[in-house]
Amino acid sequence: RERLCPMMGGLLTLGSVAAGTPMQGFAPSHQDNMNGEYPLSKTPGGKASHIKRFADYPGGVESFEVYSPPMTTLYSQVWWSPLPPVDLPADIVRRYNGTAMALVGWEVDQVRRTSEGVEKSVPMSASYNHHWDSWLIGAEARVRKVSLSGPDDPAAADLAGRRSGCGAELPWDQPQYVVEGPEWSVRGHPTHAALTSGNGGEFRKTLHGFAPGYALVVDSPAQLQITPMNIDTWNREAMDLSGPVPPPFVAGGGGGGP
Repeated sequence: RERLCPMMGGLLTLGSVAAGTPMQGFAPSHQDNMNGEYPLSKTPGGKASHIKRFADYPGGVESFEVYSPPMTTLYSQVWWSPLPPVDLPADIVRRYNGTAMALVGWEVDQVRRTSEGVEKSVPMSASYNHHWDSWLIGAEARVRKVSLSGPDDPAAADLAGRRSGCGAELPWDQPQYVVEGPEWSVRGHPTHAALTSGNGGEFRKTLHGFAPGYALVVDSPAQLQITPMNIDTWNREAMDLSGPVPPPFVAGGGGGGP
């Protein structure tokens, strides 16, 4: 049976100001959004303060890409396990070492690499993302891998309170990653931040961003850790992922079973 090995790909978008001053070497991006324009509904009586294209953000933005390790599943299997932390691009770590990054938004896709080495988006009909959590981790914080005995474990309540998606539920049989260290850096900035939008199948067309003037701030960002919950719904016999459009979901097993 063919295994599906999707990766979560993130495009993190940075504002032009770090630690209150313009960042040296900042080059505003003019590229389009990763997932196209984001539909937004105006609040009755409110002001349209959100932008639909990150390139239109006041003062400009720049971005960088991060890939998670792959998830490997067979049809009907559920992946709900934290993925190991990955390092941010070396030039980003170097530029922001000793200062703060202002994160104004992020975009997400799930992708796979074909046998020819081509990167392709994985449709929701093949691998349904139920929810996901992630952490942006700075140099003064650290990530520790732990195993909990269950919901009565002394560390369970604190860890569950840091996650979203399935409420306080956690995959107790899976090792977890705990962010430790001081909450604030020696420069007075947060040492880590949670990117817990938590939304699942609609994440590609959901704007994950802030109104101008607001941002998530992390001192000396160095790593990203993500915990996805994906359900393998790719019926290998009836769903062709090589076509130009995503295939509709086709249940397997004749009677609708796996």
